[in-house]
Amino acid sequence: MLQQTRTSPNNHVWNGLEIISRGANRLCVRDPDDPAYCLKYELPTSQRSQVSLRQRLRRGLAQRFPNFGENRTELRAYRRLQARLHNGLDGVVATCHGLIATPQGEALRCGCVLLQDGTPARSLYRHLFGDRAYPADMLCEAVDRFEAWLLRHGVPLFDLNAGNFVVVPQGDGVALVCIDSKSLLIGKEILPFSRWSRLLMRRKIARRCERLRQRIRAALAGDATLAGPRPPH
Repeated sequence: MLQQTRTSPNNHVWNGLEIISRGANRLCVRDPDDPAYCLKYELPTSQRSQVSLRQRLRRGLAQRFPNFGENRTELRAYRRLQARLHNGLDGVVATCHGLIATPQGEALRCGCVLLQDGTPARSLYRHLFGDRAYPADMLCEAVDRFEAWLLRHGVPLFDLNAGNFVVVPQGDGVALVCIDSKSLLIGKEILPFSRWSRLLMRRKIARRCERLRQRIRAALAGDATLAGPRPPH
């Protein structure tokens, strides 16, 4: 867990480190030792967003049993998927390298998805609610390709929100790279039938991808109601 939290007034620097993104539970910064990597830190409970009772219970367990924490869960999820697909993850799911000790606390070290100029790729959220560099059709086509990959390999990744992807140029279009794979292991279901049944899994993936496409079109059309709440990135 984090040992200290000092964020600059412009919210771009934390403890002297460049912030890449901030989610409901974690903060992601550029690795000061190698900019090709990033470090994910779990936020203190007081700095996390309000969530459901189920998520609060999991946070409480993580306080006593670190393996329930966000970072360790994501690392297990990634390694399990990597053991099955090996190089099939390249360019689709960001690499998780392992947990390291830092002056700011324990961090999950991951590959930083970079653009050609060496800057970190921006999240899909940023492309919807900030820098609108790509049209909705192009982003939806990227969702189509990601959905096809999930279905082809039978990957039960269901948390398909805009903050969990970055956008990278690919040919004449763009591609989505998943930067948070922990939903492979955890979800909102008490009994994860959609992970046990291939048919239910395919149906759930199709629903979640269609919802993401709808939100992309709504956000870029300026319809905040259909776009849904903005994630805390």
